[in-house]
Amino acid sequence: MKIGDWLKAEVEYGRDLAGSGWKGACTAYDSILGERPVGDIVSHSLRASWAPTVVGAGVGTICGLLVQRRKHNTAAIVAMGVVGGVLGFTAGVAWDTRELSSGIARGAMRNIGTTRDSHWLGKHPINFG
Repeated sequence: MKIGDWLKAEVEYGRDLAGSGWKGACTAYDSILGERPVGDIVSHSLRASWAPTVVGAGVGTICGLLVQRRKHNTAAIVAMGVVGGVLGFTAGVAWDTRELSSGIARGAMRNIGTTRDSHWLGKHPINFG
């Protein structure tokens, strides 16, 4: 097999994998959400992430104070607090939407596994007789 033919087949296989993953993710997304709008889920997770945001900002500020032992640079301490708040907010939103994101990932991987199995069977046919 020439390298061009092999590369074309591998690119086509990669496209098939990506397409099946996308279809699986969309199917899982539709089945998980049902009738609930996405806006409700996102707004709930944004409202629920205030506590991790405050904790992250506090931890970031404390880390900023501990790093600078003698002279305190206010801008650096505020920056560390903001970074901690952003990390806390991100963690809070990710935690609150974990069921949705894990279901979508499972659906995508299920379809990718099916595509991989059919590709393998196409290259290695099983003869039962």
